[in-house]
Amino acid sequence: MRRNNRIVIAALSAAMLLTSSVGAVQAQVGSEDRANQEYVWISNWSSLPLFTERVYPALEKFAEDYNVNVRIAGPSSNDLASFIATVSQECAKGEAGPAGIIVVGGWDPALTEEVNKCIAAQVPTVVTDGDLFLSDRLTYIGTDWYQLGCRMAERQIAEHEERGLTAGQVAVISPFNIENMERSKDCIRATLEGTGIEVVAEEDNQSNAEVGAQKVAGIINAYPDLTGIIGLDSEAGPGIVAAVNEATNAGTIAQNELILTTNEAGREYLENVKSGLISMVTMENYDIMNYLALFMLYSFNNDAIRIAGIDPWQVNWMPSSIDSGLFLVDETNVDQVSEYMEAAAAG
Repeated sequence: MRRNNRIVIAALSAAMLLTSSVGAVQAQVGSEDRANQEYVWISNWSSLPLFTERVYPALEKFAEDYNVNVRIAGPSSNDLASFIATVSQECAKGEAGPAGIIVVGGWDPALTEEVNKCIAAQVPTVVTDGDLFLSDRLTYIGTDWYQLGCRMAERQIAEHEERGLTAGQVAVISPFNIENMERSKDCIRATLEGTGIEVVAEEDNQSNAEVGAQKVAGIINAYPDLTGIIGLDSEAGPGIVAAVNEATNAGTIAQNELILTTNEAGREYLENVKSGLISMVTMENYDIMNYLALFMLYSFNNDAIRIAGIDPWQVNWMPSSIDSGLFLVDETNVDQVSEYMEAAAAG
């Protein structure tokens, strides 16, 4: 994974250097006159393990490679109002503020208005990890959530077939009223159509593991023929695991009876794959999306690329969106992934 990332980054860096002559700024990448540039990554619940373990290292590596400052901002707890306020405050600084901002957009569509204000103030802003489709962001770099839903459904089908099940009932746990999650569910339904596997319940976990556990407990009681559960956001998995373990201990369901496919929730969470409780975990390529997002902001802020010589604020050269891909973790590779993450944490 690391080697592939280096290849992508090297190619992008070469492209930037080749096109730098068309911009107004002629300083070299990493030069001292750019050392005071500050880029800010902003998210709700910024202390989540999947951020500290997967996002932070990429931000730190970019700062080292390009000799700039990268700051982490946003509430450490689940506080959407504070998150939105942080975006607003950073962009209100205008030219005196950050050289560029990354907004983790998957939390709520209410962020759309704040991102639009950032762009109106000419603060370069990109969105990662959940698009804000109606915003004026320069680009979206992150997971294609429709494809994430497809991968979840495909794994459910494969596991049902492996267990000799010709029919099944699955539930989907995710936050509601977020377009990224709705796209995932669209592909889940489309992929399962005609397979004999039916989505019998969709519940809102409000991006909260405890709420999700309560909802899953209710689903297990309501659907005695349930065969699988899909968890789409980072808090769905822990909630599902808690409820399933409780039901198993109570004798309501058998050990590993349900087919569970979830999104990632940190290094320790992978132990559930090793134990056989979870069939597959989707890992978003956070290292790629965030390093690339900073690269795009750095190029934009330093006027490295222009289309026909026109100011990039007049003609935005960034692609509308960039799919950073998914990595699927199951019993075949979980040990390798865990060893890598343990070594990275120790280092």
